[in-house]
Amino acid sequence: MKYLCSKILCPLLVCLISLTSCTSYKNAYSGISSESTPIEVPPPVEQTNTELNIWYTDYGTSANFLDAAVSLYNQQYPDRMVTAEKFFADGSIENSDAATQQMLTEVMAGSGPDLIFFTGSSTDIEKMVRRGVFADMEPYFEADNFDWSVYNQAVMDAGVWDGHRLVIPLQYNFPMLYTSQTALDETGFSMENCDTFGGLLDEIEAIQADSDQTREVFRAKFTFYNFANYAGIPYVDYDRQKADLSFPELQQSAEIFQNLEGLELGTYDMGIDSAADIRDGKALWICPFPPVDGFYTGPEVINTFDDMVMMPIRDVNGGIQAEITWAVAVRNNSPNLQNAYEFIKYLLSEEYHTETLNYRWLYYSVLDAANDAYFQDYVYGRAVPLTPPKNTYGLDSVDVRQEDFDELMDYTRQITGAYFSCAETNFMRNMRDYISGEASYEEAIQDAEKQLNLYLSE
Repeated sequence: MKYLCSKILCPLLVCLISLTSCTSYKNAYSGISSESTPIEVPPPVEQTNTELNIWYTDYGTSANFLDAAVSLYNQQYPDRMVTAEKFFADGSIENSDAATQQMLTEVMAGSGPDLIFFTGSSTDIEKMVRRGVFADMEPYFEADNFDWSVYNQAVMDAGVWDGHRLVIPLQYNFPMLYTSQTALDETGFSMENCDTFGGLLDEIEAIQADSDQTREVFRAKFTFYNFANYAGIPYVDYDRQKADLSFPELQQSAEIFQNLEGLELGTYDMGIDSAADIRDGKALWICPFPPVDGFYTGPEVINTFDDMVMMPIRDVNGGIQAEITWAVAVRNNSPNLQNAYEFIKYLLSEEYHTETLNYRWLYYSVLDAANDAYFQDYVYGRAVPLTPPKNTYGLDSVDVRQEDFDELMDYTRQITGAYFSCAETNFMRNMRDYISGEASYEEAIQDAEKQLNLYLSE
């Protein structure tokens, strides 16, 4: 059974207004039981495997990956060429979204490209799954004895419904916080109590209730915006087509969010500014964006003046929930499923990852070895000079530490569930009147539940 919610940081590729994005969860919330509705996948159409068509726009970093993939794949396999149609949006997300909406309309009508790529929170993956839009690629992976052991299994499993591998994740992110030992000592914040989401809430409330505290809990308020995703709270149930917003953690978290200061909503932690605010007593935790390069341009700078400390935000059971930031699926009525499998296998291959390492600065790859390769080739052993005009804080150059990277990668192995983002069902997005102060929590939650129930019934 899967649940839906959330919103990703940067919508890049796929947008369909009638199928606005949602989140598919491996349930992390204990004490919840529900009979799931079996996912039915229509049988494949007659196969010809004479071609393979993909479509994408030039907006966002995924375009770089696909440019490279098509070029490299066609050079290596000229007998099964991929035909790529690239829409040039002239740098406009509006043009990209409009063109992508048209493409997805064609897919829902039974035509369009063979492969469908998803980035951001702009497509309702769960609704498309339940409408039988995607082909089950599990038989192809099984027939090929595909080795899944080198991939992040919890992330890959998020694309499987009732044994049907309908979506193949390619990249992901997860909530990692960074601070200094001095900041922890000054605030009395207990990391030991944060082994579950509830413990984290208690520690945040303790700081907010202490009038002597001068540090903001999070440098950027946006860090905590997607708390319902991080906690793994199944407040949207696609099986029952009902929303349940009565979970006490939702109200506790929303009230905490309202009391957060820090940078305005939508502002990210970026660069050495974040580390400087930790040093200067302005903030307790930072959550860098982009998460991969941000690891050494922000948190690692803390090591130049203190001992850097890292901590993931854990879900209600103590696991870690990851957000899938790029994925691919195959149109169910495609006559080119074998060709589609071969191209997807190439996208997952270490060979392709090696050829595209220079693009892997944004999110984590599902292939564990690719994350290590990026670090070794682009980060480790490279002293990053912190010079003006970006560095006005008097900080030294940073030499990224292998042991810090190893600890970060260890947390990726503690991921227990993953989800596809959803703009329409994102909890805080549905609580905008509460965020703006125009409604009480009780008023906003009633309206949010009505809106979610209406959406789920469509």
